[in-house]
This record gives sequence, C-alpha cells and structure tokens, in this order.
Amino acid sequence: MNVQWIRDPSIQFTVIGVLLFAVNSFFQQGAEGDGEEIIVTQNRIQHLSNIFERGWQRPPEPQELQGLIDDYVREEVLYREAVKMGLDQNDTVIRRRMRMKMEFLAKDLVEAVVPSEQVLEDYYAANLAHYTAPAQYTFEQVFLDSDKRAEVAEDARIVLTKLTAGKDPRLLSDSNLLQYRFEQVTSERIDRLFGADFSRQFEGLEIGQWNGPLTSAHGEHLVRISAATPQHQPDFGEIRDNVLRDWQLEEQKSILEAQYQTLRDNYRIRIAAPAVSHEGAAP
Repeated sequence: MNVQWIRDPSIQFTVIGVLLFAVNSFFQQGAEGDGEEIIVTQNRIQHLSNIFERGWQRPPEPQELQGLIDDYVREEVLYREAVKMGLDQNDTVIRRRMRMKMEFLAKDLVEAVVPSEQVLEDYYAANLAHYTAPAQYTFEQVFLDSDKRAEVAEDARIVLTKLTAGKDPRLLSDSNLLQYRFEQVTSERIDRLFGADFSRQFEGLEIGQWNGPLTSAHGEHLVRISAATPQHQPDFGEIRDNVLRDWQLEEQKSILEAQYQTLRDNYRIRIAAPAVSHEGAAP
C-alpha cells in the first residue's frame, strides 16, 4: 500500500481544515441539543483535578475535588445565563478571547503535523538569508568630533601616532555618548549605533592595530579590532529546531488564513463608507 501521500503536508493541512470545520459543527450541534442539561463528564473531573495538582503539587482531597466540581457547575450556569442575556455581545475582551481560542485550535492541529526532513531542508534553502549569521566584532573606538576640530584629518594622524605609541585611548577621545569598547557586536547593531554601512569599513582592517579615521554619522573614529567573526551560513543540522519552529509558524499562518477565508465566505459583509470630515473645508 502506498502511504507516501500521508506524509505530504498539503494533504495533511487539507485534513486539518476538514477537522477544524467538523469540530466547529460538532460544538454547534451539541449546543443546540443540550437544552438546560449540564453534564460534568469524568474527563472534565479529571481535567479539574489535573489543574489543581499542577498548582498545589498534590491531588485534591475528596472535599476539595467536590468544591472544584461545584465551582465548575456554578461557572457553567452563570455563563449560560449570561449568554441568554446577551452579555457576551459587544464585549471586546470576550470577542478577543474567542478569536484566540479559534486560532489556538488551528495551531494545535497544525503542530501535530510532522514535516519530513526534506520539507525542512527545502524551507531552509529557500530562506537562507534569514539564517545567515551576521559578522561580529569586538573593538575599541576613539571619537574625533569633526564639528569641534578644524583639521580633523591632521588631528586623526596625530592621535593615531599617539595610540600606536601606547597612549591611553580614553584620554585621547572627544566627549561622546558611545561607549569605548564593544564586545562581540553584530554588524547590524554597529550600523544602528554608528550609522548605515559603518561596519563595512571594518572589512580588511588589520586585527589588533589602530586604524582610521572611519567616518560615521557622528564624526570620525579611530578603531582597533581585537576579534572578528565573519558572516557565515550555519549548517542545517545546527539550526534544525529553529527551522522547524519557523516552518510551523508560517504554516500556521497559512492554515489560519485559509480557515478565516472559508468561514468569511459564509457571511454577507457590508461595510459603511467612512464619514467624510468637513473640517477645514472651503466655504
């Protein structure tokens, strides 16, 4: 018997869609037939007991369990009466919680799908840029304020000579809000702190030596890089769990959107045109 189709995610998600709507129909039918009867099943009692045990690290005593059951019945009675009175209508909190429960139902079903390694590897290959590890640098910087120095290029050469001779870098730097030393900072963060593409000027600089001046959005900098890790692409095996998580999130979004569009088609939706403001209109 050929069972290869069972492993096909597209088939699995089709089944998930059918299950979602079957579950929805089941609850709707159950609600119509329940009438005024409240049934506390053994599964519900076990669920209440499990919640108690997780919180108190022990099973509930008989009287405690009875209290949990009584509280559940009270909650169910008041909930049903509140629905009859329409208290659930136009309540933003309730609307959002119900939406979340619908989405969680879909997510739980999607997480039950186990993709093949080939599916994950294909997803990884299609999103290589997302998984590229950026370059990282550990470096020190001496700031030269070009707004306060008439000959910043000449000053940079003088300061660079002093640095090479072993002078304390902190005493040679102009006042600035940037820290003196940065430990294992990614190129993206460097560019956020110093300005766009500042980290590109690090490429080719000699490790352990003072270099510069390098121009940033703040002014000029003399930089000494003590450690550098170039941009690299991790192997699939190193980040498989991350790839699986990302794949699941993307598939969850897809199935939620498909679920929403299918349910939306059951409604006739009319949206009023936005009111036109006449403020400031010419007389």
